[in-house]
Amino acid sequence: MIRLLALLLLLAGCVSPAPKPTDPPQVADATIYVLLHDDWHTEVSIPARRITGELTRLNSIFPGAGYFSFGFGERLYMQKVKTDTLDMITAIFPGPGALLTTALVGSPAEMYTDVEMVPIHVTQAELDRLADFLWDSFEKSPDGALNRLGEGAFPGYVFYGAAPTYSGFYTCNTWTIDALDKAGLDADAAGVLFASQAMARARMIARRAGR
Repeated sequence: MIRLLALLLLLAGCVSPAPKPTDPPQVADATIYVLLHDDWHTEVSIPARRITGELTRLNSIFPGAGYFSFGFGERLYMQKVKTDTLDMITAIFPGPGALLTTALVGSPAEMYTDVEMVPIHVTQAELDRLADFLWDSFEKSPDGALNRLGEGAFPGYVFYGAAPTYSGFYTCNTWTIDALDKAGLDADAAGVLFASQAMARARMIARRAGR
């Protein structure tokens, strides 16, 4: 198991860093969140009314949402009500991914009382790039329709097919930090596999420049 983890960490280091964009000066007046669920799974949450581009389609699917949270994972594993060790081992191998999309009435800070989270203040340009990354993460049909897999455990939880492939070296936590990288937040997704690493990266970004 130790050798397997070492190999996964080596492979995770192959994630290509996103180039740091150069934006004109802007005020970081939007707040996104990195959420930790069940000590092992991270998600990214963004304000619904501040998103732009194709991702705004979600506002018509989930009218009244204040925030959207997105979590990436292995398709079969994420949709199972109960999982076991065999499911976890199987999920290490490359396979189809899924996006759990959660529509929240308010911000995560308002909606959750028992979830560890890191708020990060971002500019509109950073939020725009993040929204583009999230939209590109959805699996789509040739006519642009989202691949809706099914309902989650609670109202407002919906599983969609994901475009990226899930594997032991591109996990939910790698994807979360990759999203922040693509936003231009210089999160350094290379080497991130576990939730503790992702949350440490999120805290680093939040501390940077008073964010």
